[in-house]
Amino acid sequence: MKIQSKASGNKIHQKFAHWKFLTLITIGIICSSEMVPCIADEPTSHEKSMDMSMDMKMDSSSHEHAMEPSEHQHHMMMSKPGLLSKSIVEYSTPKLQLVDMKGEKVALNKILNADSPIILNFIFTTCTSICPVQSAAFQRVQKQLAGTHSDLKLISISTDPETDTPKVLREYATRFNAGPQWKLLTGSLENSIAVQKAFAVYAGDKMDQKPVTFLKAKGSDNSWVRLDGLVDANLIISEFNKLSSK
Repeated sequence: MKIQSKASGNKIHQKFAHWKFLTLITIGIICSSEMVPCIADEPTSHEKSMDMSMDMKMDSSSHEHAMEPSEHQHHMMMSKPGLLSKSIVEYSTPKLQLVDMKGEKVALNKILNADSPIILNFIFTTCTSICPVQSAAFQRVQKQLAGTHSDLKLISISTDPETDTPKVLREYATRFNAGPQWKLLTGSLENSIAVQKAFAVYAGDKMDQKPVTFLKAKGSDNSWVRLDGLVDANLIISEFNKLSSK
């Protein structure tokens, strides 16, 4: 009787296993044919916690990426053309030396003296957004005013003097057809920063540099017209003519 009972139990077990096997095959067929969605195992509490943590990190990362633009994006935001503000300011020229495209030291206070009208800006040669636009504007100003204002000085001072050597400045000047009235200056980092601070344009990082153009009439020592914004040649010439007519 015990032997028969054991055999009977084995048969029941085999039938159950066979039924389970057929059931799994049927579910697989149904899922593969996309007749009904497959039901995954319910995730454990630990898995749910990990998924929530990953979602929060991804959301946080996406939010930070959206809120904090890259350096290039930040610089591009400042490259939108147009005048932002115009002001009359008083700036005293610091008594220091810079270096011209020939590699010769020049006294800044002598270059920016009252003997000539001056248009001044700050650039660096590896800049790919605002600086080429500013330099293209100077190129047009030079072309339109050089013939009628032979004493006009266009001055561009590098904010990245460690990169902008006299040789690099000469190449940059050639790129924009700079004539004898347009002087590009470099020098030590210390002196470059001092000049930027004197004209209230120092941003700490060159990538945060904002476009500003300065104009000074002949005979004026420290009074400048300050144009904040990426202004074009026409506006610069218009402001220059206003100064010249006074």
